[in-house]
Amino acid sequence: MLTRGSRIFYGTIIFYLVLTSCSLRVSIPTVSDDSVELLVRNEAAQIVAASEDKERVSDYQIFLSDFPRKDILGMSIGNRRIYISHELAKLASRRSFHLWLLRQTLAHEIAHETAGHAKETGSNSLNRSTLGGGVSSVDVGLPWIVRFRNYSTDKELEADLKGLGYWEKLGWDCRNWVRILQNFERQNYSGDVFHPTNKRLQQAQRVCLTEAKNGVI
Repeated sequence: MLTRGSRIFYGTIIFYLVLTSCSLRVSIPTVSDDSVELLVRNEAAQIVAASEDKERVSDYQIFLSDFPRKDILGMSIGNRRIYISHELAKLASRRSFHLWLLRQTLAHEIAHETAGHAKETGSNSLNRSTLGGGVSSVDVGLPWIVRFRNYSTDKELEADLKGLGYWEKLGWDCRNWVRILQNFERQNYSGDVFHPTNKRLQQAQRVCLTEAKNGVI
């Protein structure tokens, strides 16, 4: 976690303009930090190379953002565009725990992209509700006139599962993923309606148990 007791959100949202004016364009504010950007790009490239998008590594655009809401770690918005918390990335350059947290976040976001979640507009792909600590446009530095939709819990769990698959291909220990979620629980972070920590942890533990039985770890 970035801070004890902070609530963590992944890039589980896409946004759309309330206004219909095609002349109005918005973008999530970004920051430039060459050394940190290099770290994030290199980590992302490893994960993409282990994914279904392995031939499209160069198509991914990874941005750093100082989200006004400091507990947001990252988000994917479609078209292989991903935003990562600048604070998390800086910490990842210095601390092992945060490096694994960055890797988890990237794997989760890349999985959203490879699954095409941002392109799915059916009732099963997106929740219209923002109950349970949903993220607002202001939270990520956008005008209040931009509304957010959250991916469904099923899509969030799917992104975790696919991300864990990328970790396995890379030879990364799934127990690190489990420890991150256990750390969330120790800090009394139960998640929100879209990111239930208990379900995410249970899924990760099942994956790790399977890998252990298969001699992967």
